[in-house]
Amino acid sequence: MLTMEEVYYAYPDGPCVLKGVSLHIPDGKKCALIGHNGCGKTTLFLHTNGLLRPNSGRIYWNGEKMDYRRQTLQKWRREVGIVFQNPEHQLVAPLVRDELAFGLHHAGMAKSEMEELMEKALDEFGLRPWLDKPVHHLSLGQKKWLTLAAVMVMNPKLLVLDEPTAYLDRRQIRRFVEKINDIYHNGTTVLLATHDVDFVLEWADIVFVMHGGQIVMQGAPQDIFARQHPLQEWHLDVPLLASVWKTLFPHETRIPRNVEEMKQWMNEQALGTV
Repeated sequence: MLTMEEVYYAYPDGPCVLKGVSLHIPDGKKCALIGHNGCGKTTLFLHTNGLLRPNSGRIYWNGEKMDYRRQTLQKWRREVGIVFQNPEHQLVAPLVRDELAFGLHHAGMAKSEMEELMEKALDEFGLRPWLDKPVHHLSLGQKKWLTLAAVMVMNPKLLVLDEPTAYLDRRQIRRFVEKINDIYHNGTTVLLATHDVDFVLEWADIVFVMHGGQIVMQGAPQDIFARQHPLQEWHLDVPLLASVWKTLFPHETRIPRNVEEMKQWMNEQALGTV
């Protein structure tokens, strides 16, 4: 779906943040981006739908090189939706109904189509009781929920989430993750950044590791987290299950994604020694 080739970016009068980023987001996969704070994850995300334009390098969406013309950007931003870590940086409208309509209006949709999409979002996200509520009256968790709804009302093909569970309590995290999974199962590819490596191990199909403005490792989570030495050198946490597994079986090159896989592997090993 989305391909970056040798993307470089430096903020005006600032250091170079992206230093030759290359990655490929396949259609229909759950992708996770991990890296320490300041490595360039958010800046990379801002390139996924043209909010930032690279100083050099190429970005392709569905095989087409992006040219940053207004018409191209409008279509691109409808098909790639970004949910920022802090909802205060994203919400712009006074009322919940206005926030849901904002992106649709700027996409130039007909009123009938806007109303149809908004009705669908109100039901899917349970927002009818909030419809005429001022956005500034919402809690931080409610604002994050609203930002997700306001992005998904556009029916994007790729959903990009920057630290989606930040600022949320345990109940809210569970609800948010369940909704992300529903969105994925309904056909939207998901790319998210998170520091929760235990979640990444069990959830993701593909993991991208970012360090120093570059993608330094990528692959299946059970392969990525088996390579603990480079991850520790890059100041990244290792999932608890991975740490336990490598302690018990230091020569194994892959690790289980959850406790059930761990039990299954150990049972198979036990049967093999009988």
